[in-house]
Amino acid sequence: MATARLGDSTDASFYRSTRVYAANSLWWFDTREGVQFGPFICRIAAICALAVYVAQIAHEDKNLHAAAGEPPGTQDGIAHMVEEILDVLAQRHEFGVTAASNWACARLEVLRAGNRLTSENVGRIRALEFALRHPEQTFDFEHFLRWRAG
Repeated sequence: MATARLGDSTDASFYRSTRVYAANSLWWFDTREGVQFGPFICRIAAICALAVYVAQIAHEDKNLHAAAGEPPGTQDGIAHMVEEILDVLAQRHEFGVTAASNWACARLEVLRAGNRLTSENVGRIRALEFALRHPEQTFDFEHFLRWRAG
């Protein structure tokens, strides 16, 4: 299990608040590069979009994971969500958008059928639902950057 930043909670349901925040009743997230993305209508949408962003970066830069020594999103408490999006992106890369969407639907069924609705599994479900509702952002990173950058 990865370690949390000093002062961060180790609870799987915890998300670092400094990167996802509310301003004027809307939600935003900042990238490590200093770019602000938003607005989002709720906190979970901003967190899911952050998971998509981190997954896209990791998918584009295969060496990122190896260099970091921990799964992408670990420092933000969203590694489980990023993992799901990375799987969707891998399916898209190998088999196309339709196959990736079908895979995500099947994965959702598995997660929902399980008797363990932990906060981590709920996060996984939310990330996959976000990916299915917003395929243009999930599958077209340039579109994501154009549409969400503030």
